Amino acid sequence: MKVIGIVGGIGAGKTTVAANLMQLIPIEVIEADTIGHEVLLKGQAAYEPVLAAFGPSILDEQGEIVRKKLGAIVFSDPGKLQLLNEITHPIIQKEIERRIAWFKLAAPNHHILLEAALLIESGLIELVDTVIAVYADENIRVQRVMAREGIIDTAVRDRIKVQKQWESFEEAADFVVDNSISLDYTKQQLEEILKVYKT
Repeated sequence: MKVIGIVGGIGAGKTTVAANLMQLIPIEVIEADTIGHEVLLKGQAAYEPVLAAFGPSILDEQGEIVRKKLGAIVFSDPGKLQLLNEITHPIIQKEIERRIAWFKLAAPNHHILLEAALLIESGLIELVDTVIAVYADENIRVQRVMAREGIIDTAVRDRIKVQKQWESFEEAADFVVDNSISLDYTKQQLEEILKVYKT
């Protein structure tokens, strides 16, 4: 069993690459972003410290944290983004480590795919055996995120500015996938990677 990490900026297509890998090899997926959403729910580990740090303006009528409200605060202020990461990263990492250990017991013949936008920054890269970096042209990424999240061009570009730039992902990668062209081309690249990286 190997743990494969996927890195890349917002809108690059990490989820698309993960879905393709699931079709090509027996694999279990751990999505750090999904865990990040889960730990912010009321009663979960990150809820109270995030609420204490950012105040009740981030809540809805039911007292749940609204990620768009929180995102509007942190993606326009690198200091506040760093504060949010300092609160949530250790909690997310602990849960990822728990899930890796569980999959190693429950599905020892499968590989594990760790999908995390902040794989490098958070130190999660230490948990993986191989890193695949997903590339897409910035304008394509902006269009994808606008369509997916219903936010304006400048809001997406603000998010891109505070994330690691492509060179950092490329430097950390064992393999690179260009997800700008077509789904078929993305899958073809993954097939070539799997020929090199014996699974």
